[in-house]
Amino acid sequence: MQQLLEAHGIPTRILDLGSTSYFGAGSPAALQVYAKDRWTALLLLSPIEEE
Repeated sequence: MQQLLEAHGIPTRILDLGSTSYFGAGSPAALQVYAKDRWTALLLLSPIEEE
């Protein structure tokens, strides 16, 4: 997801959301974008609607 947004010129950063209750499952993370790029990022990452 980060590479897709970066390819479209939307800067991102990865946020660590803290520890998880599952052992060996890694740590949950989220992508953060600027507020001005929010809707563009959501449209790029949303599923394609088929008619």
